[in-house]
Amino acid sequence: MFVIMGATGRLGRFVIEGLLKKVPANQIAVAVRNPDKATEWAARGVQVRQADYSRPEECDGVFSLGDTVLLISSGEVGQPLAATLQQA
Repeated sequence: MFVIMGATGRLGRFVIEGLLKKVPANQIAVAVRNPDKATEWAARGVQVRQADYSRPEECDGVFSLGDTVLLISSGEVGQPLAATLQQA
């Protein structure tokens, strides 16, 4: 299972489209801040989970879904990824 965090941005969409060419949709999960923005992935059979770097408690269990996890930074000023993940 692949888990992609940051799946609704440009890079995330590119990565998922590439994965969908190589693996079945049910082998991909996306972690997004707003699941309403990931309805296209859900419609294609990708698992959608809510998770936000700024709320580490939402990340509990999301990353354990996968063998491979890709964390795409949110690009939000003042929210360093390393500090957020240490809290998770």
